[in-house]
Parts: sequence; C-alpha cells; structure tokens
Amino acid sequence: MRIPVELYIGMRHLRSRKKTAFISLTTWISVLGVALGVATLIVVVGVMTGFERELRTKILGTQSHVVIVEAGSASLNKWGDVLDRVKKETQVVAAAPFVYGQAMLSSRGSVMGAVVRGIDPAREEKVTDLRNYMRAGSLNSLAGGGAPPGVILGAELASSLGVELGENVTIISPVGEVTPMGMLPRSKNFQVSGVFRSGFYQYDSGLAIISLKQGQKFFGLGKGVTGVHLRVSNIFAAERVARRLQESLPYPYWVRSWQTMNRNLFSALKTEKTTMTILLLLVIVVAAFNIIGSLIMVVMEKGREIAILKSMGATRGVILRIFFFQGATMGLAGAVLGTLGGLVLGWNLGVVEDFLEVYFGLDILPASVYHISRLPVYMTAQDISIMAMGAFIISLLATLYPAWRASRVDPVEILRYG
Repeated sequence: MRIPVELYIGMRHLRSRKKTAFISLTTWISVLGVALGVATLIVVVGVMTGFERELRTKILGTQSHVVIVEAGSASLNKWGDVLDRVKKETQVVAAAPFVYGQAMLSSRGSVMGAVVRGIDPAREEKVTDLRNYMRAGSLNSLAGGGAPPGVILGAELASSLGVELGENVTIISPVGEVTPMGMLPRSKNFQVSGVFRSGFYQYDSGLAIISLKQGQKFFGLGKGVTGVHLRVSNIFAAERVARRLQESLPYPYWVRSWQTMNRNLFSALKTEKTTMTILLLLVIVVAAFNIIGSLIMVVMEKGREIAILKSMGATRGVILRIFFFQGATMGLAGAVLGTLGGLVLGWNLGVVEDFLEVYFGLDILPASVYHISRLPVYMTAQDISIMAMGAFIISLLATLYPAWRASRVDPVEILRYG
C-alpha cells in the first residue's frame, strides 16, 4: 500500500533534526497544549456531570419523584381517593401518604431544628430509597406501638444531639396547643429506633422520621395527611406525569415534580457546567494557536523545499495537503493523549483528592457546603467523544492558515533570493 506523498512529506517535517530541534520542540509543546486542554476538559466535565448525578441520586433517595398536596390547606383529608386515582397512571410505580412539619428536637441539653416526616413504613420503602440508607435499625421499627414511639434520625442530627440507638429525644412543635394554663408548646418523647445516612448533608443533619400515625397526632391533623408522594418508572418523565395528574385532579390539588421543586439547584449546576466547558474550550483554542505558530515556523524554515517541490510540478493543493496533514497529526496526537490522560486522571481522582487532603491539609469538599464528601466523577462515552472530536476539529481549523500560506509560496522568488 503506497503512502500518499503529502502524508509522507508531512511526517518527515515532524521528525526532529539537530538544525530543526527548536521547531520540533514547538511541535511537541503544541501537542501537549492540546492534550492538557482535552484532559482538563474531560475531568472537569466528568466531575460536574458526576456532581449533578450524585446530587440527583441523593435527593431522590429521600425525596419522591412527584408530590401532591392541597393548595391553601395544611391537611389533605381525602388522600385515599387521591391514592386510588394516581395509581391509574401507567407510569406511577408506587404512592404513599406522608406528614411533614417543622419541629425542635431536644436531648441532653442540646436543641436542634429539624423537619419531621411521618411515613407509612410499608408504603414508604416502595416510594423512596430510605431503606437502603439505614445504618442502624430499620423503617419497620416505626410500625411498633411501643412507648415511647420510635423515631429515625439522620446521622449528623443524631451526632449533634449526642444520642444513640435506644435513647430518648423530645420533639417540640412550634405550634402550641391551648390548655387551661394558656398556649403551651406541643411536645412528645420519642425513642431513637434507627439512624440513616443518605450522603446528602441537608437531610442527614435535619430530618427526623416518625410513623404516619404519630405524625398525624403530633401535628394535630386528625386522619388527614400533608400530602401524597409518588414514584414513577422514569425519573426524567416525572414532569410529564405531574402535568397529566394536574389535569386529571380537580382544584385545589397541586402536583409538583422533583424537577420543579429543585429547579433552581439543577439550573445553577447546568449553567456552571456550560460555563466551565466554554472556558476550558478556550484553553484548547489557545493551544491551537500554538499549532498555528509552529506550522508557520515550519513554512518559513521549509520555504526552499516548498519551492523545489513546486518547481518539480507540485500543485498548490499538494502543498496545502502536506501542511494540513501535518497539523492534523498534531491535533490528533493531542486529542488522543488528552483523552487517555483525562480518563486516567478521572478514574484515579479519588487518589489525588486523598493525597491533597493528607499532605496539604485541604478540605476539598466540605459536606456542609457541597452536600457530598467526595469528588464524584461520571464520564460518558458521548461526552468524551464530543470533547475529543471538538479539540481535533479546532486543531484542523488552526492548520488552514499556515497550509494556505505554504501553498502561496512563490518558488521563483524563494530560489532566486533564498
């Protein structure tokens, strides 16, 4: 198989010789510039995608996909009818009632504010993933009728209160009750029957779970509940399911999906990911300018050779393809090296994170700020392919001007005065 003359000559230009060592060095710098840009882009986009995916998983582990409440009322009384109606929706996998309210938890002199959620354990495990997050005890411990009744705490909340399994906490409602002594806060003793850790700091430090019956009694809802929440077969179809349910359920029912309830958070993540991608693409563009500079230097150094080729019958198209192939090879090498480097760094990012935290005393991801404690990385074949191809295309565009300039060399002038 014969190698095209344009490719053969272009490859020879990339080889190092003593008198062209500087040009060869600039070629390698250009390749490494593209490689570093691609590697950085792959890792950063992988981290941003992983962060979004991890956050979504943590949120939907303790929060349902769709929530139905009654607008303008703290209690949903006909929740049984709502359950029967939503189960007719084909994409609804499970549904369960819940009670939701703000309260204070007190134990051993420590007081913490928290959200108290009342659940039906048998139905709840089909709607959320709370069962998988249990570190001690189980959801079924809430079904018992012991005195005091059970409560499941987030791990950080239990640590802040200084309580362990089997110890008591007092839950105090900010909404008081009328007594002969006047308005007094409503309070009740509970026994810690379980501890969960979702990995999402907001829930681990501020969520307490009791049984549905105890929640109804504590918040004075009677037989009503705060709302009904659902699990759907496809989380990304939750918004469409919510719209269909909103159309089928009469006023005053209000249906919201997880996308709607967390819209600001995920919109901010998407904007940040897009911004970081654009900024890092500019790094690759800067590296592409190195390719332009390197090829222009080759054109200047190889001017006499170009003139000889033209005098032997080489057309402008042949000369243009010689330098186009040369620049394409540099871009391809940078894209391949950058992709491999990005994959290796992404797969071992946890090791790098541990090294920085141990030897430099850094706290890269404070859980109270970022909700997760480790850098998550999720690199998809589609994202990697797009970024590598984008870098290669940018490199190809960078070769156009030097190749065009080489094709315009006047052999008569070069051979006469060169």
